[in-house]
This record gives sequence, C-alpha cells and structure tokens, in this order.
Amino acid sequence: MLIYHLYFHLLEKPASSSFQVFADVQGFAQRYVQDWNTWLAATPSTRPDLFGRILRKWQATRPNSMRRLKDQASHAPPFLDDLLMSAGEPIATLEDLDVRAIRDRSTDQEKALCDLWRIFEQLPTTGTASCVGITKAVLLLTDGKLGPAFDSQVRKKLRVGQPASCTAWISALEAIADDIASFEDTHHIPLTKAVPDAFASLAYGRLYDMALGPR
Repeated sequence: MLIYHLYFHLLEKPASSSFQVFADVQGFAQRYVQDWNTWLAATPSTRPDLFGRILRKWQATRPNSMRRLKDQASHAPPFLDDLLMSAGEPIATLEDLDVRAIRDRSTDQEKALCDLWRIFEQLPTTGTASCVGITKAVLLLTDGKLGPAFDSQVRKKLRVGQPASCTAWISALEAIADDIASFEDTHHIPLTKAVPDAFASLAYGRLYDMALGPR
C-alpha cells in the first residue's frame, strides 16, 4: 500500500501555505510552461504529432523508444495513431471529470480510466510503459484535468512509489483530491485563486503537477 505525504500537508508553514503554493507554481520550469501553452493552442489536426513530440521531449518512456505515428514509424503496429484512436472514447467519457472530483466518478468513468491505463501501457515499442508515461499521456489528453503526472520529481516530493496498476493510480488521485479539498477548506479559496493569474485558468491536475514539478 502506498503511503501519501501529500503536497499541501508538507508545506512548512500551513498558515502561509497559499503564498507558498503561489511561489511553487510560479517557479515551475518555463520550458514546460511553453510546451503546455503550445498543447492547449494546438488544433485537433496537429495534436497527434504534437502529442508524440511532447511526450518524447518529456521522456515519457525512457529508456525505451516510444511509438510514432504510422507515417513516421519504422516499428511494427500498433502506431501512436492507433493508441490515440483507442483513447478517444474513454477521453470523451472523462470530459466532465477532474482530479478534484475523482471520488464522484461514475462506473463508466472508472472503466475509462482503466482503459487509458491499458492503452498507454503500449506507448513504448518494447515492454510496457510505467506510470510515468501513462500519466503524462493522460495529463495531456485531458488538458490537465487528471493529474499530476507521476514522474520521479513528483513522486519524490509526494514520497510515494510508482503506482503499478490502474487501481493504485486511482487511489493516488483520490488522495490528491482530498489534499486539494483540505487546502481549499483551510484557506477558504479555490486552488485557482492561490496561483499566479497567468495560470488561474488551468485545470486542477495541471496546477498540482506544476506545484510539484521541475524548477
């Protein structure tokens, strides 16, 4: 069982933690801010190629090579196009769900989360993706609603291991939802009001990811 030392509960000065959240989100590495802005601005027709380029830049399947679009690939199927096509229905099912409301998910939405886990386990050309690649893919395709991505920096700050299954991932998201709710109840403001104005329109999963991510 994973034991979560969650972000808001780790803040050294709870009374002033809203200021620390502001500083942590503000300090998120600018190169990843630029990647995210490019993603949000992309048209549906350019997103498949951009999805692959961003995930490779983010080293989502390190040390293994990642699948490419069919017209770019030298590997056997499935191609990245195939994974994205398979992900279309579960992503649509999750359209109205963000990490803050994960405990209120429907049965269909829980199935959609597990479908995405199985789909994006196939990201590398050999072997299977870890939670790193899977959660980075989901973070992108939900436009930040379902995050954070469980890369090494995020896991180190949360002091957790790698969720190794869909069930463990959902449990982690539930714990993060509780952490966000606790913060908002304590400070009587939504998380979106505790971050710089430039990021206030971003989804909750992305904001949590930025607070923990690379400087």
